[in-house]
Formats: sequence, C-alpha cells, structure tokens
Amino acid sequence: MNPSANIIMDLREKAHATKRIGILLFAVAGLAWLWFAILLLFPYTAGEHGRDCGARIATERLHNESSVCVTSRDWPELLGVLALSLPFAVAGSTFYATGAATARIAGTMPIRPPVPTL
Repeated sequence: MNPSANIIMDLREKAHATKRIGILLFAVAGLAWLWFAILLLFPYTAGEHGRDCGARIATERLHNESSVCVTSRDWPELLGVLALSLPFAVAGSTFYATGAATARIAGTMPIRPPVPTL
C-alpha cells in the first residue's frame, strides 16, 4: 500500500475512534439524566428514623423548609446532577461531530494505487 493510502486509512480509524469517544461521553451525560430522573420520580427515605418520603415531583409539601423530606433532597442537589451532565454532553457532541466530519472527508479521498515509475 502506498504512503498516502496509509495516511487516509489512519485518518479514517482516528475519525471512528473520535466518534466512539463522543458516544461514550453522551452515555455519561445520559447516565446523569437517568440519575436525575431517579432522584425526582421515585420515593425515598430520609432522616435518622428512615421516614418514608414521596417522590420529589409529586409531593404536596414541595416548598416546606421544615420538612425532613424537603431538606434531605433539595432542588439545588437535583439541578447539580443536571449541571454535571452538561460538560459531558457538550464534549460528546463536539467529539462526535468532529469524528463524523473527519470520516466524511476521509471517505471522499480515493485510495489510489501507486503510479509506476519508469
């Protein structure tokens, strides 16, 4: 194989690896969203005595600051989980877009056999 074909094949491999990294970072962001949904939608226990609390989204005492349930799972903690997902989603989209664009560019480059010299 000629040197330019090696360069193109290497470029294609690196592009696909970059896309895989982007998908992995998207998966990490998706796991943070899943953790947020679990914290928001499922009942939990709080306090020293293990008091049963309803789901955060369906509680009647949503803004009652004296409630043990409200203070144990407050909104800043929930939004912090979402904020944690943001850098992973941005990096994942950047890596995936870069890898996809590079793969398309490398796909348009023909791999030509070497020209015989006389």
